[in-house]
Amino acid sequence: MQHTMEANKTMLVDGPASVRLVSGKAEVFGYPMKESQRVLIREGKRLPFFVDEKTTFEVSLGANSGLAETTGNTNPPSWDKPVEAILSLPNRPVVVMILGASDCGKSSLCTYLLNKLIDGKNKVAVLDGDLGQSDIGPSATIGYGLSSKCISELYDLKLKNAFFVGVTSPINAISKTIEGLAAMKAEILQQQANFILVNTDGWVSGEDAVQYKTALVNALKPDVIVGVQAQDELAPLVACLETPAILVEPSFALKQRTPEKRTLLREMTYSRYLKHAKLQCYPKSQVTIEPRNAIPKNQEPEKGILVGLCGRGTKFLGIGVLREVNQLRKALKIQTAVSAKPMRILIGKVIIDEKFQEVPPEL
Repeated sequence: MQHTMEANKTMLVDGPASVRLVSGKAEVFGYPMKESQRVLIREGKRLPFFVDEKTTFEVSLGANSGLAETTGNTNPPSWDKPVEAILSLPNRPVVVMILGASDCGKSSLCTYLLNKLIDGKNKVAVLDGDLGQSDIGPSATIGYGLSSKCISELYDLKLKNAFFVGVTSPINAISKTIEGLAAMKAEILQQQANFILVNTDGWVSGEDAVQYKTALVNALKPDVIVGVQAQDELAPLVACLETPAILVEPSFALKQRTPEKRTLLREMTYSRYLKHAKLQCYPKSQVTIEPRNAIPKNQEPEKGILVGLCGRGTKFLGIGVLREVNQLRKALKIQTAVSAKPMRILIGKVIIDEKFQEVPPEL
């Protein structure tokens, strides 16, 4: 269907949907669309299309999707404060850490910052530290991507490399999560990026969360910290940080996700990286299995464990699902789309069924 909007309006589209610019001018998180360009919106996601003149779109809506209009730009004016602060720093690369609670719009702000910092000449890296709601790479991993072009959402970035943690929350893997973020940041520093945006998870409330985020800041040493908060939820955390934080408002276009939607988005990342997966057999004598005690010698492990497959050094090859351990032949049968021979197989704690859907842990 065609949808025409007057100037100074924002069209909010909930996926699954596609939007094509027919005529006029529109931008998504600071990304100027080109005429006839099509933007896809995933299920569980919402994108805002702001127009400053009369504009016509061609919109295709899927099941349970939606479209609404609101006046003005849903990107708060305060989002330009960190852009100015980042650009004012003389040294490159500038490391920027984004903090905020779940569903406060950290990924949206990260996309906006990337688009404003690109400026036709800069390379921006995004390091995705949100294990449970990964935009870059599969869930349960810390991934990064690089771009010299504007994007409509972080999901559009191509995964450059990742660090497999194996869980979807840092609560029980704090040291591993910090290790992964530090390792990926060190690798990004070799990529000649002008700016490094570190998008973090939404665990910010409580003493343990404050200690974790403080340790993360100390490990990554960001030049700029940007906090997204609706009220004063970041106050206890900000008070513990030596680096001053620039606080901005969340977009009022945000849509809160249910736990079911969050699970669905994770499962979409598994499916994306397990597309065309085949059953591969890996002799235990030819790979290093981590942790070493993850596969008991005389006991069958739980079927469907998510695993990470790695090559030399920190090279992430992809994910797989452990389907069987042949104790007689001492081999692992793993369903994976990875064709290269792995050197290490990292055993996670997430359980995936035959349809690549999460199996809830037994209580």
